[in-house]
Amino acid sequence: MICKKSTSNPLEWDPPAPSTVYIKIKNIPYETFKARLNEGLVTTELDQIRCRLERRIYCCEVCSKHVNGYCVITNRKIEPGWICKSFVPKEEFIYLDSRPGSDTSPDFRYLSETGLRKSYLEDKNPEENNPKSAGSLYEEGVTLYRQGRLRLALEAFDTVLSENPRHFPALFYKGNTLLKLKRYEEALDMFESASRINPDHPGLWTNTGFALVKLEHLRQALEAFERSISLNPVQKNAWEGKEAVLVLVRKCEDKLKELERSLEMNPEDAGIWFEKGKLHLKLGELEKSREAFEKALEEKPDNAEAWYLRGKILFETGSEKEALHAFENATRKKPDFPEAWYEKGRVFLKLGNMKGAENAFKIAADLWESKGLKANAETARERVKRLALEKDEFSRN
Repeated sequence: MICKKSTSNPLEWDPPAPSTVYIKIKNIPYETFKARLNEGLVTTELDQIRCRLERRIYCCEVCSKHVNGYCVITNRKIEPGWICKSFVPKEEFIYLDSRPGSDTSPDFRYLSETGLRKSYLEDKNPEENNPKSAGSLYEEGVTLYRQGRLRLALEAFDTVLSENPRHFPALFYKGNTLLKLKRYEEALDMFESASRINPDHPGLWTNTGFALVKLEHLRQALEAFERSISLNPVQKNAWEGKEAVLVLVRKCEDKLKELERSLEMNPEDAGIWFEKGKLHLKLGELEKSREAFEKALEEKPDNAEAWYLRGKILFETGSEKEALHAFENATRKKPDFPEAWYEKGRVFLKLGNMKGAENAFKIAADLWESKGLKANAETARERVKRLALEKDEFSRN
């Protein structure tokens, strides 16, 4: 039986075909779509659109015809979860990452891949006719990124940024690429640079939250997700990220209560103090964390990880020389501790000791490589490469 659509009472869920959405997004005639389909050029994008429709990410709530709760086509109030054949996604929702498997992949379920207007590039880059202008290189990088060719994408974005370090879309997508390569600190650096140019981009704050979750900075991650939601409340991935972080925060708080009870019975237990310090650090409670690590080290001074974490807190709070002492203790107690060597390099860098920084980063890279942690090794080697470039530039001047 064929169900006829009534304009006075539209079906709650009457989605268009993925091909219809594709044609509307690309603003092309059906004949062009058919030709691309025959050449196999649209299969991936159609699959993504179909997935978004099936997961109901595409719905009236993100439709360009949905304004202040009303549909401008039917001129009537519409529930956000509905959809009809006239659906066209708002520009910022065209490239939401909803590939098959993203639900089951904890690594990228919150990642925002919000599309950025091509006109942004055209406005900022007058040499658009040059096939290798910043605009065309950026588009090439985005294509490589979506194909999963992440290292090639990174090269393209780096080239764009070497010409224009304030190219916001390239910074945003370079950050996304680094996230997928599991180079979380570098990704966070990119997002921080991007936020200084455009602090009101919601997808940027969603992905900042994601990077902070990976680095176990839970309170900061929560703030980033909340800022993203305040800029655009219709973001499924930001809401899910916030909910996940709240669960982790509650778990940390519950565990802290248990540890407090344990300390009442064993106030000198170094292991309990150490675990307490780690939980306070995740929650961003730096002073409480530092005190807990110091207490743990009083009882067990050979705990290399406690020295390392204490050093991270000291460095973050501006006590570089004390931080260096803590990292040196960590590497002395445990020479094959790449994280401590890497942080030691960051402190040397802050103190202006370039040679010391370079050596520490190289040791960290080699240790991570030997442990099979290639993404971490790449992060350390990128630091070494950057130092070499700065040294060359300095010598030329």
